[in-house]
Amino acid sequence: MRSARLDRCEATRCATRWVDLPGHAVETGLAHLFRGGSIGEARFAALDRFEENTAGEAAEIEQTERSLIIPMLDTAATWEAPAKLAATQLRVEHWFSGVPVPIIGFVDFAFTGGIDVELKTTKARPSKPRADHVRQVALYRAARKRRGGIHYVTDKRAAFYEIEDGDAGPALADLASAARSLTYFLDRIRSARDALSCLPIDWDDWRASATLRAAVENLLT
Repeated sequence: MRSARLDRCEATRCATRWVDLPGHAVETGLAHLFRGGSIGEARFAALDRFEENTAGEAAEIEQTERSLIIPMLDTAATWEAPAKLAATQLRVEHWFSGVPVPIIGFVDFAFTGGIDVELKTTKARPSKPRADHVRQVALYRAARKRRGGIHYVTDKRAAFYEIEDGDAGPALADLASAARSLTYFLDRIRSARDALSCLPIDWDDWRASATLRAAVENLLT
């Protein structure tokens, strides 16, 4: 019999299967450029990463997402890095009072100039940073005691926003409140099945899929 943990992992994979695949590829290509590679080498690295992530599947959504990679990478490449690249996908963690486990994140780009940058690929560039993205960078700032920013990239435009103290403070407080609420909830739940039975699921969310629905229904039966 499959364990509840395995069922949760399967549901998570289904939900994230197609999440930000161009972003992962563009990040790989951009890191290649920051380390001194050519644009041609960066494009190859980005496409190679995409193929690796999709295992060569020919799904229609894959082809749509794949077509965005080179335009997005070329747009991202017009941004001048603030300093020398020190690390990519740098693991960080931060502890909140009243939460028994650390909140973990992964910084896309850590630069030697005292700033960490999160890359966000999107089909429409926002006029200001999204609240959930600000919370993400606020976590990095708290964990690393460094400046933080968000680099938004579409296939035509790019925009960089540095997250200042005035925005990071409230965002971190929101994140702490959510973490404490989840801790309180999980303290009273015995299993993944109980948790799913207690929570409504928004099947209209873009991360939902038929496969995810099947996995959830299988866990609840």
